[in-house]
Amino acid sequence: METESTEDTGRVSLREMQKRNSRAHFLSIAAELFAERGYRGTTIDDIAAAAGASRATLYSYFPGKDAIVKAIVTQVWDAAEALYADFGALDEWSTDAIAGWLERVVRTWEQSGSGLRVQSSGAVPFDEFYLEYHGRFIAALTANSDLWSRFDDDEQQRRALLLISGLELFLNTWMVRGWPMDRAGAITTLTDSWCAILRVE
Repeated sequence: METESTEDTGRVSLREMQKRNSRAHFLSIAAELFAERGYRGTTIDDIAAAAGASRATLYSYFPGKDAIVKAIVTQVWDAAEALYADFGALDEWSTDAIAGWLERVVRTWEQSGSGLRVQSSGAVPFDEFYLEYHGRFIAALTANSDLWSRFDDDEQQRRALLLISGLELFLNTWMVRGWPMDRAGAITTLTDSWCAILRVE
């Protein structure tokens, strides 16, 4: 009797699922420690102990602290890319649609505090993939060619980059650095800004 392999069925093996869960657990614990103690104040032993694992087990997943930080930043940026893809999938640009999307963005940032603080700390340089990711962000944001057709190709790139960089700076200053701001008012202001740049009538 033949048994189906996970490669044939597309299913993830139990071992692979456990490895993914362990990796995610290490990253979650590390993000909390880095956010609380800083990069220099957190050791590999600290992360392993807080995760309930040995130093050797942690090293089997990551070669060092720099790799852990890069993985945390990559997680944050993968989540951002998914959000921009959600915008790119919108059927229309209306005030309500854009406000609803921005509400989801703010909610995601609220749930990702530790990872965002690690990303904004600059503990490890990530210049080598900064431009690559922002190229992916722009591609995701501008996926609906019908809606973006009101601008030529160069203008699409400029406006998308302005929207993305402005949103990141605004949210980072407010939600990571701690600038006091009313949540509803912030979303309204962001909505007005996005609608203006996108020429939503």
